[in-house]
Formats: sequence, C-alpha cells, structure tokens
Amino acid sequence: MTSISRRDFLKLGGAALFGISASKFIPFQDDESNFTAPLIWNGSRKFKRMAFTYDDCYLLDKLQDLEVLLDEFPEFKVTFFPVGAKILDLDQDDKGIWKRLVDKGHEIGYHTFNHVNLGVMSPVGALADYDKWYSALTLVLGAEYNMRFMRPPYDIISKTMGVLCQERGLVATLFSVGGGGDPNDVVKAVQESKGGDIVQMHIRTQDYDSSVQLFPWLKENNWELVTMSKLYNDYLREQINSDGCDVNTGTPLTRTCVE
Repeated sequence: MTSISRRDFLKLGGAALFGISASKFIPFQDDESNFTAPLIWNGSRKFKRMAFTYDDCYLLDKLQDLEVLLDEFPEFKVTFFPVGAKILDLDQDDKGIWKRLVDKGHEIGYHTFNHVNLGVMSPVGALADYDKWYSALTLVLGAEYNMRFMRPPYDIISKTMGVLCQERGLVATLFSVGGGGDPNDVVKAVQESKGGDIVQMHIRTQDYDSSVQLFPWLKENNWELVTMSKLYNDYLREQINSDGCDVNTGTPLTRTCVE
C-alpha cells in the first residue's frame, strides 16, 4: 500500500469532513457552518482497527505506567494529546519521555498549552498558543515534528479552531467512543466498538486501568491499535479511486488524478 505525501494529505484533508454530526454530542462555540477545516470522528469501517487517544497527560506516574504497558504490546500504537505545559514538566521529571514514546512509534497531537477553550481565543491568539506548544515539543524531542492532528480542550468546536487548523495544516480530532469513568463501563463500550472507532482516554488512573483490561482482550480478538495518522490515511485512501479522484464526485484530489 503506497504512502500519502504531506502535500496530498493536506489537500485531501481539506475535503475530508466525516463521521456523525457533531451536534449530536459535541458543543459548537459558533454556528456549525463556520467550521470548514478537516474534522474526524472515526476512520474507515473496513478494517479491524481503532485508535486509542490519551488527552492532557498531567500525571507522570500514569504516563510511565502506560509506557510500560505499551512496551508489553509493541504492535499497539497510540496517540497522545498533551498540553504544552506538561510536555515541558514531564520531560523535566523524566528526561526523554516524549522522545521515547515517539521513537517507539506513538504519535503526538496538539491540545493547547494550558488546556484553554480555543473558542475564547482570537485566531491570532490561537496561532500563538499553537506555536508556543509546538516549540515546547520541538525542544523536548530535539528535532522538528511532523504535526498532523489536534484535539480541542473540552471537545468544543469553534471558528477559531477552524482557522488554526487551516493555517497550520491540522486535522481536528474528536472521537466516537468516550473513555472515562468506571473501567468496567469503558471496557464494555470498547468491546462493542466498530472498526475505525476513535477512543478518547486521559492519562489518569481510571483510564490506565481500562487500558490494562482492554489491551489483552484487543490482542486476543485480533484488533489493531493504530495511530491517528494510520487511521486517517486509511480513510483518505478510501476516498480515492484508481485514478486518484474523489469516489463520490470525480474531483481531482491529488496530483495523480486523471483529468
């Protein structure tokens, strides 16, 4: 299976608004029609894959515990959405923790620097916040990072978030299964999930306990845990026919489309 270039990813992403209506369970700060950037709730339903995502990342001990758990299942890859302040703090307390996670194949996405609702920021302020967050990540990784995804704090979709995604080439990432609460409830919800689901977790005791219960079950039942990039690329490939055109409209989506 061929890879998708950064150029084609961004071009396709601009047309890729999919999943169920956000108005069913996600609050809109502004009118829904104002949001025109790429937005994802779930990936392709064709594959037995799902994406586990972990937000905030406040607790070092739980992040370390999750790292150990993931090492026991090296085929599983997840995506983290840490706040920028904790990127710096956790790296100070455990030097290299973010670089270790990236080197092991896990992914990192933007979640603001201090967990602030983007809807109360101006577009200029949101861009500055992203750049501050990205500078923190670059500092701890020691290199530039290919940033693709973001998740808004409080899961609020806003016009400002749309501007940010368009200006920085990001895909807004929501979820189709909300992790949290009693681990038994979370385990039941995930076990009833479908291929392509995005599971929202947080770095905290309850969600770590849920992961401990779920990882062996997922492996025994031949599920793949993949990064958001993998899940999103599966979807983008679904939207392209053999000529590289949108399967629904025939619109050229990539430089390979036969016109």
